[in-house]
Order: sequence, then structure tokens, then C-alpha cells
Amino acid sequence: MACSRNLPTEEIQRLVREELNKEKVKLWLSPYTKENGEADQFPQELVDKYAAKLKLSPEIIASTIEELRQHAVNKLAARQKFQQSGIATLKIKLAGNIPSTCSPANTAFELETKLDINGLELKQILSTKSGAECDHLKLISCGHVVEDDKPLTAQHIKHQSQVMVICLSETEIEVRKKEQQITQLQKTREAAEVLVRRTEDGVHDDYYLQIADHTGKPIQLPAAEHKALAMAMTLNEKGRAALKRKQHGEALLYLLEADKEFRQCRSDILNAVDNYAVLCLDICWCYLCLQNINDLPDAESRLKTCEQCLKRSYGENLERLTAVKGDSFREMALFVRLHLLQGVVAFYQNRRDDAWTLMEKAETTWKKLHVDTDKLSQVMAMGFTEPEARLGLRTSQGNIELAVMKITDKREERKQIAKREAEERKKKKLSKKLGKTANGQWVNVDVYETLISMGFSKSAASTVLKQTNNDINLAIQTLNEHPELLALPDIDSDEEDVPITDELIAGVTALGFAFDMAKLALQRHHGDSQRAINELLARGGVLSPEPSTSSGSPSKKTKNKAGTETEEEKQAVKELVPDIPEHEEDYLDLSLDEEGRLIEEYKTRLLSLAQ
Repeated sequence: MACSRNLPTEEIQRLVREELNKEKVKLWLSPYTKENGEADQFPQELVDKYAAKLKLSPEIIASTIEELRQHAVNKLAARQKFQQSGIATLKIKLAGNIPSTCSPANTAFELETKLDINGLELKQILSTKSGAECDHLKLISCGHVVEDDKPLTAQHIKHQSQVMVICLSETEIEVRKKEQQITQLQKTREAAEVLVRRTEDGVHDDYYLQIADHTGKPIQLPAAEHKALAMAMTLNEKGRAALKRKQHGEALLYLLEADKEFRQCRSDILNAVDNYAVLCLDICWCYLCLQNINDLPDAESRLKTCEQCLKRSYGENLERLTAVKGDSFREMALFVRLHLLQGVVAFYQNRRDDAWTLMEKAETTWKKLHVDTDKLSQVMAMGFTEPEARLGLRTSQGNIELAVMKITDKREERKQIAKREAEERKKKKLSKKLGKTANGQWVNVDVYETLISMGFSKSAASTVLKQTNNDINLAIQTLNEHPELLALPDIDSDEEDVPITDELIAGVTALGFAFDMAKLALQRHHGDSQRAINELLARGGVLSPEPSTSSGSPSKKTKNKAGTETEEEKQAVKELVPDIPEHEEDYLDLSLDEEGRLIEEYKTRLLSLAQ
């Protein structure tokens, strides 16, 4: 007699389905199903055979076969109905904060509907079915958020498509209601755009975006791609912040939006950083936490992309990463999650040998990275943060003294990177101040400072570089051939512009100087009346116009327009900033506690299936 095993219904169905497929049994046809769709006869010898092989009772085998038969018949009927009437069947799965009034039967079901309705109409139907408020629902299908105003056919939703319905929590709804006319997602986009502008302007010293490679070196990108990548990374961080709060539904929405932005970047750019690989990993982690196995095809594809991106970015055996950073222990945490998720996908695809191998692989790496809690507390007691302590202990393989040394070195490295960034921003700010050359480029600060070190005045150096398009040799030749440039009054390029008011001009013209000469002198000396008067006296009240270029520095009006941010934009940045990590390796600081639990759970399930 078969010894019955205590297995979940889904796993029993998979086991029986696998045996039926081996026998090429078509349950929806005769002799198993009558013409009217009712059950006919199923050979008892096959029932007994499956019961003995799978170590399940014949009663469980028989009932499971009937469930699978009914499902096959219903699926065939739905296909015929769709072909005749256009009414499609969608497979619905509720996830997230499911209302307590929603019965278990209504958390996973099939829905018949026309495909010419839009996303909002589908949401309203599901709201009625689930008992959740319409604005509490977010729909995801084919790896994309279903948009309210587009028909389902335009969003790749077809007959038998899987639709995940995320029920948002009350806390998440309250946050969304506070947005008034603008959603949090739009505000995040606004904030990201502001941070991109700040980076381009180079005049903000507080919050801005810096895109760098593994070594901390800034990556120079065309403006459009820089904006798309910055937007993607910002949305990604917003999603990761929601992940940390265990708000997986909200996190998935941000991560899928980030995916849209990443796809606008060239593949060679994405290969320079590991952000897209981590994004794919985060999306699949959301699928798992939301228990949404319906999105396994998308998860399988994303995990493959993730693995390929990591190999290109880190090297086939992490050799490129080791050469740059000295070790690969920090990044190995990503591979624990990657192999775990790949193992879960293999498990639900009945590739049990692959699943076991991947779980073993994940567990081996997990053991290497496991941090002793006592040692973690000891390092934190020395004044280091928990992420610093955890990453330090991993890279030192548990050696406290070495961990402290590595943390200290890392802090110094970050300090040097911050110093370089500050210097670059200072140069960029000065370049904007100096203006543009005749061919539209910003004045080269390095060349400008070289000329000053040679004894030329700041004003002469700035003027001649604008004329010569940053050509240092031509600039020196021009200065030698036009000594009048050497007579230009020196300026303090760090000095802020002062509005030239009528009162300032009147103060100079009162001494007998012409209005236009007084205004010109004040402009050259940034509103310093005494210096303006001194130059006018030295030149007999007549100033020659400063050599101009076709594209000089922006006017004050233009600068104000570019540099001014609305209160709404400032508020959007203020709300975004708490979700942006303080250091660049925050995404590597995985405690791996959940990963360890899941590895043990799925290995247990695999062992149970093997009995």
C-alpha cells in the first residue's frame, strides 16, 4: 500500500501532470471525457500505478486527475468561446494586502472579459470581485504595469494572459492620497530631473546625482542618456527603499518604471555598471515575495539577463571585479540571491536536479558570507555602522581586526572620491562662470589656470580662451600680439554677480562719466563702484568694448531661469532624498537572513519530493 505524503496541492498536481504527459494522456478527449464535457472512465491500473510511484493514496491521485481534467476541459471551452465571441479568459492572482472580506476562492481565479476594455475598466471589474477599492489596486501583466487609459489589446494582454493584482495597504493609499493632483511616481521623476539639472549646472553643493563606474570614476554620457540613466537609477532606489520596508507591491511598481528608463540606454553603457542586473534581481525578488509564480517566464528571462550583465560587468569568474576592488566578497551577496531565485524558477518548472544544484550553490556562497552576530556587535561598538560592519566582516571572512582595517580604508577611499567630486564640481562651476567659447564649448578651466600660472590676468585669460576656443598656443600668441588684452582689469572669477542697478550707475555718472561707460565699467567689476571708477579715471572715461564672442556666458536672466527651482521641485527632492542611500554600496548590504530561510525551505521541499 502506498505511503501518502503531505504535499501542497499545487505540487501534487505538478507531479500527476508530469506522469500524464509522459503517458501522452489527453484528459479532455475520449475515453476520459464525454462529448458533453462530463467525466468518463479513467483506468484504475493507471491510478494505482501513479499512486505507487508518487507514494500518494489512490484517492488523492483520482481526485487530482479529475481536477486536471476539468481544468483542461474548461481551458478548451474558453479557447473555443474566445474564437467564436472574442470573450477572453484572464488568469487573475491577487497579492499584497488582500482584504479580509475576500474569500480564498477569489484570490486566484479566471475572469472572462472583452479585450477592448481599458485598464481602468478591468480594475473596476476586479474591484467588485475582490472587494478592494479601485484606487487600492495596481495591475501587472507581462512584466509591465497595466495603464488605466489604454485598451488591454494595446498592452500585450491576450486570451489566457496572467494578471497580478497588487492590493495596496492603507498606509500606501494614504501616501498616494497626499499626492493630490500628482502621483508619487511623477514626483520622483520630477525630483530626478531636478537632480540631473543640478549635476549639469554644477552650481549646487547639496544634493545632486553622480553616475560612476565600479572605481568611482564619473561616467561621461550624452545628455539624453545621462538623463535616462539617472532617472532609472533614482526610480530603482525608490523601489529598493520600498523593498526594505517590505512594501513589495509598491516596490514592484517603481522597479518596473525604472526598467522602462534603463531600456532607453545603450547596452554598452549598461555593461559599464551593474545597476540593470541588480534591477532585474530586485524585480524577481518582488515576484517571489508576492508569491507570484505566474510571472515565472518573465522571471526566468530577467534572471538570465541579470547573470549575463553581471558576468560582463564583473568578469566570467569575477576576475575583473577582483582586479578593480581587490576582492569580490561584497558582490557575492548578489549571487546568493541570483542562484536562489534561479533555483526557485527551476523548482516550479519541475527541473528538480537543476533546482537542487542551484540551491546548493546558493547555500555554499551563503555560508561564506554569513556574519556572526557577536562579531557584528563588536565592530559596531567601535563606532562603525551596521552596513559597514557587515560588509567589512564579509570581506575579511570574519576577522575583526582585518574588518576594521578594511572599513577604515573604505572610508578613506570614499573621502578621496568625495574630494575629487568636489574639485570637479568646483571646476564645472568656474567654467560656467567664465562662459562659452566662440564654438560653443565651455572655457577649459585647466587651460585657464595654466595661463594664470604663467602670469596672465584672469580677465585676459578668460577673454582670449573664448576667442581661441581653448587653444592654449593660439591664446598665448593672441595675448602677445594684442597687448591691450593684458590691460584688462583682473577679476575674481569666484565673485558673485551683482545686479547693476540704476543707483549704482548714478553713483558713477555723478562724477561726470557717461552713462554707457559707467554701466560697462560696473559690469566688468561685478558692481564694485570703486574699482569701476578707478578704471574710468585710468582710461580717461573711455572704455573699449571687451572682445565678444558669438556665444558668451549666459546672461543673469538666463542663469536665473536655469538655476531657479520651484518650491514644488524643491519639495519633491526633499521627499526623495531619504530614499537615496548615503553610500554607493548600499545595494550590496543584504543581511541574507531571508535568503537563508528560503534556501532551507526549498531544499526541504525538494527532499520531500524525492522520497
